[in-house]
Amino acid sequence: MTLKDIAQRAGVSTMTVSNVINGKNARVSEKTREKINALIKECGYVPNLSARSLTNKVSNIIGIIISLDAGMCENYLENPYISTMIGTIERVLRQSGYFVMVRSIEKTTDYSTLLLNWNVDGVIFLYPPVEEKLRQLLSVSTCPVAVFDCPTDLPDLIRVCADDRQGLYLATSYLIRRGHTHICFAADYEGNPLLTERFLGYRQALADHGIPFRDEYVIPNPPSYKGGIEAGKQICALKAPVTAAVATADICAIGIMEGARQCGRRIPADLSVIGFDNLSLCLYTTPHLTSVSQNLSGKAQLAAELLLEQIRTGTTEGARHVTMEVTLAERESVCEPSADSSHSP
Repeated sequence: MTLKDIAQRAGVSTMTVSNVINGKNARVSEKTREKINALIKECGYVPNLSARSLTNKVSNIIGIIISLDAGMCENYLENPYISTMIGTIERVLRQSGYFVMVRSIEKTTDYSTLLLNWNVDGVIFLYPPVEEKLRQLLSVSTCPVAVFDCPTDLPDLIRVCADDRQGLYLATSYLIRRGHTHICFAADYEGNPLLTERFLGYRQALADHGIPFRDEYVIPNPPSYKGGIEAGKQICALKAPVTAAVATADICAIGIMEGARQCGRRIPADLSVIGFDNLSLCLYTTPHLTSVSQNLSGKAQLAAELLLEQIRTGTTEGARHVTMEVTLAERESVCEPSADSSHSP
């Protein structure tokens, strides 16, 4: 069954059938649309997407680019943050008739090559390059571009991020209200704008509550599970009465809990721990992990919707740069420090 056959059976032109298939219904009556759609369903007609792409000069494909620069594991889908984001983006795009093409890159020089050679209608960066590189990429890109967690004000860019500084401020303040004054920050934040924002939130909370900042309480490990295990061990080895730790990722916080357990510490009786992201796996840990929620699904959905809006209309009605609020999801990994909760190595 061809498009021409559908048109003959419906008693309309092939152009009318094509318009209905492509959602161009302004000049087609509701009765005619219903008749055409019923015939399409009855006959099992499937449009030739390649032909539509050539005719409409669109591909209905959105590219998702993931940078592997930061020591990420080879199978990036094992990262729960990435799999959560991609899952939401794919759902939103699929419901709008778009397909997803995912590509990881290891060198920043590969960005330009992808943008120049991919036949895509839009691009989403999960881990975007620095602003200078983004500026160069936008100069060669022929499609809209969206990024997450990127400190830039480039006007041609769609940017969705969380209030990272506020997130660690909330986490640290919560620990302080529960009676903790010796709190570690676990992340190698230097040179990373996003993690630096979270570190500044940690420092600001300490300052606002009159608690002195201590360099030895900063554990500069990668915010990964392995990095968290090592951080947990290092915290236990400190010659200081540390009773709590804040992490910049849930997977790192879970690692801290495991590393502390390996050193004979109880969670949270000896060490309270807070993560960041509020992934579903927080409910699978023992104890359940308290975490800063940045509403990952909402964040991913908003970026995808803004990108689709720009693809379809050439602009966005609302703000192109959005900072989403964060909240604290309280669970079981935090308690008040007990008299014997501090240990010395």
